[in-house]
Amino acid sequence: MCRTTLNRASLLIFSILLIASQRAAAQAGQLDPTFGNGGIVTTDFGIQTGSSNVASANAAVIQPNGQIVVAGGIPSSTGFPIPAVARYNTNGSLDTSFGTSGIVSTSSIEDVPFTAITLQSDGKIVAVGGGFDAYVVRYTSGGVLDSSFGTGGIVALNFNNGPSAAGVVEQPNGDILVANGSLIRLLSNGQLDTSFGSGGTARTAGYPASALALLPSGEILVGSSALGTSGFISRYESNGSLDTSFGIGGLLATPGTATSLALLSTGEFLAGGSLTNNTTGIGGIASSGFAVSRYLGVGVTDASFGTNGGAYTVFPAYQSIATSGLAVDPSSNIVMLGTASRSPLTAFALARYTPTGQLDTTFGNNGTVITAFGSGVQAPSVSANGLTIQSDSKIVAVGGYSVFVPHHGFDTAFKVLRYLGQ
Repeated sequence: MCRTTLNRASLLIFSILLIASQRAAAQAGQLDPTFGNGGIVTTDFGIQTGSSNVASANAAVIQPNGQIVVAGGIPSSTGFPIPAVARYNTNGSLDTSFGTSGIVSTSSIEDVPFTAITLQSDGKIVAVGGGFDAYVVRYTSGGVLDSSFGTGGIVALNFNNGPSAAGVVEQPNGDILVANGSLIRLLSNGQLDTSFGSGGTARTAGYPASALALLPSGEILVGSSALGTSGFISRYESNGSLDTSFGIGGLLATPGTATSLALLSTGEFLAGGSLTNNTTGIGGIASSGFAVSRYLGVGVTDASFGTNGGAYTVFPAYQSIATSGLAVDPSSNIVMLGTASRSPLTAFALARYTPTGQLDTTFGNNGTVITAFGSGVQAPSVSANGLTIQSDSKIVAVGGYSVFVPHHGFDTAFKVLRYLGQ
Protein backbone atom coordinates (compact mmCIF):
# COMPACT_ATOMS: atom_id res chain seq x y z
CA MET A 1 0.00 0.00 0.00
CA CYS A 2 1.45 3.39 -0.97
CA ARG A 3 2.09 6.16 1.51
CA THR A 4 -0.69 8.34 0.02
CA THR A 5 -3.26 5.59 0.54
CA LEU A 6 -2.08 5.05 4.11
CA ASN A 7 -2.37 8.78 4.85
CA ARG A 8 -5.91 8.87 3.47
CA ALA A 9 -6.88 5.83 5.51
CA SER A 10 -5.41 7.40 8.64
CA LEU A 11 -7.30 10.64 8.06
CA LEU A 12 -10.53 8.72 7.53
CA ILE A 13 -10.08 6.76 10.76
CA PHE A 14 -9.23 9.97 12.65
CA SER A 15 -12.33 11.71 11.30
CA ILE A 16 -14.56 8.79 12.31
CA LEU A 17 -13.07 8.73 15.81
CA LEU A 18 -13.43 12.53 16.14
CA ILE A 19 -17.10 12.46 15.13
CA ALA A 20 -17.75 9.53 17.46
CA SER A 21 -16.09 11.31 20.38
CA GLN A 22 -18.07 14.51 19.74
CA ARG A 23 -21.33 12.56 19.67
CA ALA A 24 -20.39 10.74 22.84
CA ALA A 25 -19.58 14.02 24.56
CA ALA A 26 -22.90 15.62 23.54
CA GLN A 27 -25.71 14.36 25.74
CA ALA A 28 -29.33 15.38 25.89
CA GLY A 29 -29.72 17.84 28.74
CA GLN A 30 -26.33 19.48 28.33
CA LEU A 31 -26.17 23.19 27.61
CA ASP A 32 -25.85 23.83 23.87
CA PRO A 33 -22.29 25.08 23.17
CA THR A 34 -23.42 26.71 19.89
CA PHE A 35 -25.72 29.10 21.75
CA GLY A 36 -24.49 32.24 23.51
CA ASN A 37 -21.70 31.62 26.00
CA GLY A 38 -21.65 27.87 26.55
CA GLY A 39 -25.41 27.60 26.15
CA ILE A 40 -26.34 30.68 28.19
CA VAL A 41 -27.27 34.16 26.97
CA THR A 42 -27.24 37.00 29.49
CA THR A 43 -28.94 40.25 28.51
CA ASP A 44 -27.79 42.59 31.26
CA PHE A 45 -29.70 45.72 32.23
CA GLY A 46 -27.15 47.08 34.67
CA ILE A 47 -27.29 47.89 38.37
CA GLN A 48 -30.57 49.12 39.83
CA THR A 49 -30.94 50.74 43.24
CA GLY A 50 -34.23 49.04 44.11
CA SER A 51 -34.80 45.31 44.48
CA SER A 52 -38.20 45.63 42.78
CA ASN A 53 -36.87 47.28 39.62
CA VAL A 54 -35.37 44.12 38.16
CA ALA A 55 -35.53 42.24 34.88
CA SER A 56 -37.66 39.14 34.41
CA ALA A 57 -37.90 36.98 31.28
CA ASN A 58 -41.22 35.20 31.75
CA ALA A 59 -42.25 33.52 28.49
CA ALA A 60 -40.80 32.51 25.14
CA VAL A 61 -41.90 31.33 21.70
CA ILE A 62 -39.99 30.10 18.66
CA GLN A 63 -40.61 31.74 15.29
CA PRO A 64 -40.79 29.57 12.16
CA ASN A 65 -37.30 30.79 11.19
CA GLY A 66 -35.89 29.58 14.51
CA GLN A 67 -35.55 32.98 16.20
CA ILE A 68 -36.50 33.12 19.88
CA VAL A 69 -38.92 35.76 21.12
CA VAL A 70 -38.85 36.43 24.87
CA ALA A 71 -41.37 38.47 26.86
CA GLY A 72 -40.95 39.91 30.34
CA GLY A 73 -40.09 43.13 32.11
CA ILE A 74 -37.03 45.37 32.23
CA PRO A 75 -35.92 48.08 34.67
CA SER A 76 -36.96 51.68 34.00
CA SER A 77 -36.00 55.13 35.20
CA THR A 78 -39.18 55.35 37.29
CA GLY A 79 -38.02 52.60 39.63
CA PHE A 80 -40.60 50.10 38.34
CA PRO A 81 -40.20 47.53 35.56
CA ILE A 82 -41.92 48.04 32.23
CA PRO A 83 -43.06 45.33 29.78
CA ALA A 84 -40.61 44.35 27.08
CA VAL A 85 -40.03 41.83 24.29
CA ALA A 86 -36.61 40.73 23.03
CA ARG A 87 -35.78 38.69 19.94
CA TYR A 88 -32.71 36.49 19.63
CA ASN A 89 -31.09 34.92 16.60
CA THR A 90 -30.52 31.17 16.53
CA ASN A 91 -26.99 31.61 17.92
CA GLY A 92 -28.23 33.65 20.89
CA SER A 93 -27.29 37.12 19.66
CA LEU A 94 -29.94 39.83 19.84
CA ASP A 95 -31.67 40.49 16.52
CA THR A 96 -30.78 44.15 15.99
CA SER A 97 -33.46 44.50 13.29
CA PHE A 98 -36.12 44.07 15.98
CA GLY A 99 -37.23 47.05 18.07
CA THR A 100 -34.22 48.98 19.35
CA SER A 101 -31.12 46.80 19.15
CA GLY A 102 -33.22 43.68 19.61
CA ILE A 103 -35.58 44.85 22.37
CA VAL A 104 -38.89 46.70 22.33
CA SER A 105 -40.34 48.14 25.55
CA THR A 106 -43.60 49.92 26.22
CA SER A 107 -42.94 52.64 28.78
CA SER A 108 -46.58 53.80 28.89
CA ILE A 109 -47.37 50.65 30.93
CA GLU A 110 -45.61 50.75 34.29
CA ASP A 111 -44.98 47.87 36.69
CA VAL A 112 -46.74 45.34 34.45
CA PRO A 113 -44.16 42.91 33.02
CA PHE A 114 -45.39 40.58 30.31
CA THR A 115 -46.18 37.10 31.60
CA ALA A 116 -47.41 35.32 28.45
CA ILE A 117 -46.82 35.59 24.72
CA THR A 118 -48.04 34.10 21.45
CA LEU A 119 -47.22 34.45 17.78
CA GLN A 120 -50.04 35.13 15.36
CA SER A 121 -50.21 33.31 12.05
CA ASP A 122 -49.25 36.57 10.28
CA GLY A 123 -46.07 36.92 12.37
CA LYS A 124 -47.37 39.59 14.73
CA ILE A 125 -46.54 39.22 18.42
CA VAL A 126 -49.17 39.39 21.17
CA ALA A 127 -48.03 39.71 24.78
CA VAL A 128 -50.06 40.10 27.96
CA GLY A 129 -49.22 41.19 31.48
CA GLY A 130 -50.76 42.39 34.70
CA GLY A 131 -53.48 41.16 37.00
CA PHE A 132 -56.28 43.37 38.23
CA ASP A 133 -55.16 45.89 35.62
CA ALA A 134 -54.05 43.75 32.70
CA TYR A 135 -52.88 44.74 29.26
CA VAL A 136 -52.78 43.03 25.89
CA VAL A 137 -50.17 44.46 23.54
CA ARG A 138 -49.58 43.62 19.89
CA TYR A 139 -46.39 44.33 17.98
CA THR A 140 -45.60 43.96 14.33
CA SER A 141 -43.04 41.34 13.35
CA GLY A 142 -40.47 44.13 13.34
CA GLY A 143 -41.10 45.12 16.96
CA VAL A 144 -43.33 48.18 16.52
CA LEU A 145 -46.65 48.71 18.32
CA ASP A 146 -49.43 47.67 15.93
CA SER A 147 -51.68 50.71 15.49
CA SER A 148 -54.48 48.51 14.05
CA PHE A 149 -54.94 46.87 17.45
CA GLY A 150 -56.73 48.52 20.39
CA THR A 151 -55.46 52.02 21.12
CA GLY A 152 -52.07 52.38 19.51
CA GLY A 153 -51.42 48.66 19.87
CA ILE A 154 -52.61 48.35 23.49
CA VAL A 155 -55.82 47.01 25.05
CA ALA A 156 -56.46 47.62 28.76
CA LEU A 157 -58.46 44.96 30.62
CA ASN A 158 -59.39 46.58 33.90
CA PHE A 159 -61.72 43.75 34.93
CA ASN A 160 -59.25 40.88 34.41
CA ASN A 161 -59.23 40.09 38.13
CA GLY A 162 -56.36 37.82 39.13
CA PRO A 163 -52.74 37.85 40.28
CA SER A 164 -51.24 37.81 36.76
CA ALA A 165 -52.26 37.18 33.18
CA ALA A 166 -51.62 33.48 32.71
CA GLY A 167 -52.03 32.77 29.03
CA VAL A 168 -52.82 34.07 25.57
CA VAL A 169 -53.64 32.15 22.39
CA GLU A 170 -54.83 33.05 18.91
CA GLN A 171 -57.85 31.25 17.54
CA PRO A 172 -57.88 30.12 13.87
CA ASN A 173 -60.15 33.05 12.92
CA GLY A 174 -57.74 35.60 14.42
CA ASP A 175 -59.59 36.20 17.70
CA ILE A 176 -57.40 36.35 20.81
CA LEU A 177 -58.11 34.55 24.08
CA VAL A 178 -56.61 35.79 27.35
CA ALA A 179 -56.87 33.95 30.68
CA ASN A 180 -56.60 35.21 34.23
CA GLY A 181 -59.38 35.57 36.79
CA SER A 182 -61.59 35.65 33.72
CA LEU A 183 -61.46 34.35 30.18
CA ILE A 184 -61.57 37.23 27.71
CA ARG A 185 -61.92 37.07 23.96
CA LEU A 186 -60.86 39.92 21.75
CA LEU A 187 -61.56 40.38 18.09
CA SER A 188 -58.52 40.69 15.84
CA ASN A 189 -58.67 44.49 16.16
CA GLY A 190 -58.62 44.37 19.98
CA GLN A 191 -62.29 44.99 20.63
CA LEU A 192 -64.12 42.74 23.09
CA ASP A 193 -66.02 39.93 21.41
CA THR A 194 -69.40 40.44 23.06
CA SER A 195 -70.65 37.08 21.74
CA PHE A 196 -68.26 35.32 24.13
CA GLY A 197 -69.36 34.59 27.69
CA SER A 198 -71.08 37.63 29.15
CA GLY A 199 -70.16 40.70 27.14
CA GLY A 200 -66.81 39.24 26.13
CA THR A 201 -65.74 37.63 29.40
CA ALA A 202 -66.33 34.36 31.23
CA ARG A 203 -65.47 33.90 34.88
CA THR A 204 -62.92 31.10 35.34
CA ALA A 205 -63.97 28.16 37.47
CA GLY A 206 -61.80 27.06 40.35
CA TYR A 207 -59.02 29.54 41.05
CA PRO A 208 -57.59 32.33 38.89
CA ALA A 209 -56.11 30.87 35.72
CA SER A 210 -52.51 29.69 35.61
CA ALA A 211 -52.50 28.03 32.15
CA LEU A 212 -54.45 28.15 28.91
CA ALA A 213 -54.74 25.82 25.90
CA LEU A 214 -56.97 25.81 22.83
CA LEU A 215 -58.28 22.42 21.71
CA PRO A 216 -58.60 21.56 17.99
CA SER A 217 -62.39 21.42 18.50
CA GLY A 218 -62.39 25.08 19.54
CA GLU A 219 -63.04 24.27 23.18
CA ILE A 220 -60.80 25.88 25.79
CA LEU A 221 -58.79 24.25 28.58
CA VAL A 222 -57.86 26.34 31.61
CA GLY A 223 -55.56 25.35 34.44
CA SER A 224 -55.93 27.14 37.76
CA SER A 225 -53.97 27.09 41.02
CA ALA A 226 -54.06 28.61 44.46
CA LEU A 227 -51.51 29.01 47.24
CA GLY A 228 -49.07 26.73 45.46
CA THR A 229 -50.80 23.59 46.76
CA SER A 230 -53.83 22.61 44.70
CA GLY A 231 -55.32 23.10 41.28
CA PHE A 232 -58.14 22.52 38.83
CA ILE A 233 -58.55 22.08 35.12
CA SER A 234 -61.75 23.28 33.52
CA ARG A 235 -63.08 23.16 29.98
CA TYR A 236 -65.21 25.74 28.20
CA GLU A 237 -67.27 25.66 25.06
CA SER A 238 -66.16 27.96 22.25
CA ASN A 239 -68.84 30.46 23.34
CA GLY A 240 -67.38 30.75 26.85
CA SER A 241 -69.83 28.54 28.73
CA LEU A 242 -68.49 25.85 31.07
CA ASP A 243 -68.55 22.42 29.44
CA THR A 244 -70.27 20.28 32.07
CA SER A 245 -69.56 17.06 30.13
CA PHE A 246 -65.92 17.42 31.18
CA GLY A 247 -64.71 16.03 34.50
CA ILE A 248 -67.22 16.72 37.24
CA GLY A 249 -69.44 19.61 36.24
CA GLY A 250 -66.74 20.99 33.96
CA LEU A 251 -63.90 20.77 36.50
CA LEU A 252 -61.14 18.30 37.23
CA ALA A 253 -59.07 18.43 40.42
CA THR A 254 -55.33 17.87 40.00
CA PRO A 255 -52.65 16.53 42.36
CA GLY A 256 -50.66 19.63 43.25
CA THR A 257 -50.88 22.80 41.22
CA ALA A 258 -51.94 23.07 37.58
CA THR A 259 -49.53 25.71 36.32
CA SER A 260 -48.97 24.29 32.82
CA LEU A 261 -50.94 22.45 30.14
CA ALA A 262 -49.83 20.59 27.02
CA LEU A 263 -52.02 19.00 24.36
CA LEU A 264 -51.22 15.62 22.80
CA SER A 265 -51.99 14.52 19.25
CA THR A 266 -53.96 11.58 20.65
CA GLY A 267 -56.59 13.92 22.11
CA GLU A 268 -55.25 13.47 25.63
CA PHE A 269 -53.60 16.29 27.54
CA LEU A 270 -50.96 16.80 30.21
CA ALA A 271 -51.10 18.97 33.30
CA GLY A 272 -47.95 19.97 35.14
CA GLY A 273 -47.30 21.65 38.45
CA SER A 274 -45.71 21.23 41.86
CA LEU A 275 -46.70 18.71 44.50
CA THR A 276 -45.81 19.04 48.18
CA ASN A 277 -44.94 15.96 50.21
CA ASN A 278 -44.83 16.27 53.99
CA THR A 279 -43.00 12.96 54.40
CA THR A 280 -39.87 14.14 52.56
CA GLY A 281 -37.62 17.13 52.86
CA ILE A 282 -34.72 18.52 54.81
CA GLY A 283 -34.84 19.10 58.56
CA GLY A 284 -38.45 17.98 58.83
CA ILE A 285 -39.66 20.64 56.40
CA ALA A 286 -41.90 19.43 53.57
CA SER A 287 -40.43 19.34 50.09
CA SER A 288 -42.04 19.85 46.71
CA GLY A 289 -41.24 18.46 43.29
CA PHE A 290 -42.42 18.27 39.72
CA ALA A 291 -45.80 16.62 39.17
CA VAL A 292 -47.13 15.74 35.73
CA SER A 293 -50.34 13.86 34.97
CA ARG A 294 -52.00 12.68 31.78
CA TYR A 295 -55.74 12.82 31.20
CA LEU A 296 -58.18 11.50 28.66
CA GLY A 297 -60.07 14.10 26.68
CA VAL A 298 -63.23 13.65 28.75
CA GLY A 299 -61.43 14.74 31.91
CA VAL A 300 -60.43 11.54 33.67
CA THR A 301 -56.98 10.31 34.64
CA ASP A 302 -55.14 8.10 32.15
CA ALA A 303 -53.99 5.40 34.58
CA SER A 304 -51.55 3.93 32.02
CA PHE A 305 -49.28 6.97 32.37
CA GLY A 306 -46.49 6.96 34.95
CA THR A 307 -47.73 5.55 38.25
CA ASN A 308 -51.52 5.56 38.40
CA GLY A 309 -51.67 8.40 35.90
CA GLY A 310 -48.82 10.65 37.01
CA ALA A 311 -45.14 11.12 37.77
CA TYR A 312 -43.55 12.92 40.73
CA THR A 313 -39.91 14.03 40.83
CA VAL A 314 -37.98 15.68 43.65
CA PHE A 315 -34.49 17.17 43.64
CA PRO A 316 -32.85 15.98 46.89
CA ALA A 317 -30.40 18.90 47.05
CA TYR A 318 -33.23 21.47 46.78
CA GLN A 319 -36.13 21.91 49.16
CA SER A 320 -38.75 23.01 46.69
CA ILE A 321 -39.64 23.27 43.03
CA ALA A 322 -41.91 25.97 41.62
CA THR A 323 -43.04 24.59 38.26
CA SER A 324 -43.32 27.09 35.43
CA GLY A 325 -43.28 25.19 32.15
CA LEU A 326 -44.42 22.01 30.41
CA ALA A 327 -43.85 21.06 26.78
CA VAL A 328 -43.71 18.03 24.49
CA ASP A 329 -40.81 17.61 22.07
CA PRO A 330 -41.00 16.19 18.51
CA SER A 331 -40.24 12.69 19.88
CA SER A 332 -43.19 12.95 22.32
CA ASN A 333 -40.87 13.28 25.32
CA ILE A 334 -42.25 15.50 28.09
CA VAL A 335 -40.14 18.34 29.49
CA MET A 336 -40.81 20.29 32.68
CA LEU A 337 -39.15 23.49 33.90
CA GLY A 338 -39.12 25.10 37.31
CA THR A 339 -37.14 27.05 39.87
CA ALA A 340 -35.34 24.91 42.42
CA SER A 341 -34.80 26.52 45.83
CA ARG A 342 -32.83 25.83 48.96
CA SER A 343 -32.31 29.07 50.86
CA PRO A 344 -30.42 31.11 49.82
CA LEU A 345 -29.79 29.16 46.61
CA THR A 346 -31.97 29.13 43.49
CA ALA A 347 -31.43 27.37 40.17
CA PHE A 348 -33.03 26.34 36.89
CA ALA A 349 -34.43 22.80 37.10
CA LEU A 350 -35.44 20.53 34.23
CA ALA A 351 -36.87 17.02 34.05
CA ARG A 352 -37.65 14.94 30.98
CA TYR A 353 -40.07 12.03 30.88
CA THR A 354 -40.72 9.38 28.27
CA PRO A 355 -44.13 9.39 26.56
CA THR A 356 -45.27 6.78 29.09
CA GLY A 357 -44.37 8.93 32.10
CA GLN A 358 -40.99 7.55 33.22
CA LEU A 359 -37.94 9.71 33.83
CA ASP A 360 -35.82 9.65 30.68
CA THR A 361 -32.45 8.32 31.88
CA THR A 362 -30.75 9.47 28.64
CA PHE A 363 -31.40 13.08 29.66
CA GLY A 364 -29.05 14.91 32.03
CA ASN A 365 -28.48 13.09 35.33
CA ASN A 366 -30.94 10.18 35.08
CA GLY A 367 -33.64 12.45 33.74
CA THR A 368 -33.01 15.74 35.55
CA VAL A 369 -30.81 18.82 35.10
CA ILE A 370 -29.90 21.61 37.51
CA THR A 371 -28.28 24.84 36.27
CA ALA A 372 -27.03 27.08 39.07
CA PHE A 373 -25.30 30.46 38.76
CA GLY A 374 -23.39 30.72 42.01
CA SER A 375 -23.31 29.67 45.65
CA GLY A 376 -22.98 31.13 49.12
CA VAL A 377 -24.88 33.91 50.85
CA GLN A 378 -24.22 36.30 47.95
CA ALA A 379 -25.49 33.86 45.33
CA PRO A 380 -27.63 35.39 42.56
CA SER A 381 -31.38 35.05 42.73
CA VAL A 382 -32.76 33.36 39.62
CA SER A 383 -36.21 32.32 38.51
CA ALA A 384 -36.91 29.91 35.66
CA ASN A 385 -40.14 31.20 34.16
CA GLY A 386 -40.67 30.12 30.57
CA LEU A 387 -40.13 27.02 28.44
CA THR A 388 -40.34 26.27 24.72
CA ILE A 389 -38.92 23.54 22.49
CA GLN A 390 -37.43 23.96 19.03
CA SER A 391 -38.26 21.74 16.05
CA ASP A 392 -34.84 20.06 16.48
CA SER A 393 -35.77 19.13 20.09
CA LYS A 394 -33.45 21.70 21.66
CA ILE A 395 -34.94 23.12 24.85
CA VAL A 396 -35.09 26.86 25.52
CA ALA A 397 -35.63 28.06 29.10
CA VAL A 398 -35.88 31.71 30.10
CA GLY A 399 -35.90 33.50 33.41
CA GLY A 400 -34.79 36.41 35.53
CA TYR A 401 -31.50 37.04 37.30
CA SER A 402 -30.43 39.52 39.94
CA VAL A 403 -27.45 39.70 42.24
CA PHE A 404 -26.74 42.14 45.06
CA VAL A 405 -23.74 44.38 44.48
CA PRO A 406 -22.63 45.84 47.85
CA HIS A 407 -23.01 49.62 48.15
CA HIS A 408 -24.55 49.83 44.66
CA GLY A 409 -27.75 47.85 44.32
CA PHE A 410 -28.84 44.91 42.19
CA ASP A 411 -27.39 43.86 38.88
CA THR A 412 -30.21 42.33 36.85
CA ALA A 413 -30.58 40.49 33.56
CA PHE A 414 -32.54 38.15 31.33
CA LYS A 415 -31.22 34.60 31.24
CA VAL A 416 -31.89 32.55 28.11
CA LEU A 417 -30.59 28.97 28.22
CA ARG A 418 -30.61 26.36 25.48
CA TYR A 419 -30.13 22.66 26.14
CA LEU A 420 -29.45 19.82 23.75
CA GLY A 421 -32.48 17.65 23.18
CA GLN A 422 -30.79 14.67 21.60
